[in-house]
Amino acid sequence: MKRHSHVDHMYIINISDSSACICGESGHIDANTRALAVQRQVPVFFEDEGDYEDYSIFSRSIPAWPPQSDVELNIIQDHKKIHVGCIDIIATASASVVQVGPNDTMDLESRVKAIRHFITGAPEYLKDYKGVSVKKNFVKKE
Repeated sequence: MKRHSHVDHMYIINISDSSACICGESGHIDANTRALAVQRQVPVFFEDEGDYEDYSIFSRSIPAWPPQSDVELNIIQDHKKIHVGCIDIIATASASVVQVGPNDTMDLESRVKAIRHFITGAPEYLKDYKGVSVKKNFVKKE
């Protein structure tokens, strides 16, 4: 039996990074995101750095769920409608789903590599340094 989804009020401030908000039925949801989170005490960033292939976390296989067992399931749906009064969400991110309604399957994947570069005993003059972005193939014209 198909069910209808009804939401009186939904307030979402932010949906990002391969996320979704679904009111209603869906068959399959597939979302993934990859990110490099780099934090440096001295913020110098190079345009050509940050290749995902350099980090094994982005190429590792994900463990598979065991196959479904033969479980006898009896579902009784007294109402043909899913009714929600109010949903308030600040934010969703990194391959997440907010859904009101039925769904068959979903594959959600989020991989983040956090990199922190800190200098111990840095000179005092570096504390207020704002940083620089170094462009690849930068050629100074005369």
